[in-house]
Amino acid sequence: MLFFVVFLIGLLIPVLFIKVKPSWIIWVPSFVLFIAAIVIYGKAEFFPGEGMADLAERLYFIIFGLTAIGSIVGGLIVHFLRNK
Repeated sequence: MLFFVVFLIGLLIPVLFIKVKPSWIIWVPSFVLFIAAIVIYGKAEFFPGEGMADLAERLYFIIFGLTAIGSIVGGLIVHFLRNK
């Protein structure tokens, strides 16, 4: 349930930018979230924490990754809505 809500939040972020003129602005949240997911994964992989801290870092990676995926899907939806 938590991961579905995180996906929906990522899906709604590009919808907030639907009225903005530059078309590239809808892709900025997905790039930022994707970079954040990569940075958190790199930190978890190369500088692991102890026990539950390592698990928390991996959960943060999953949350940012799902939000980035939702943002990419939302960006595609907004892109196709604008072109109609």
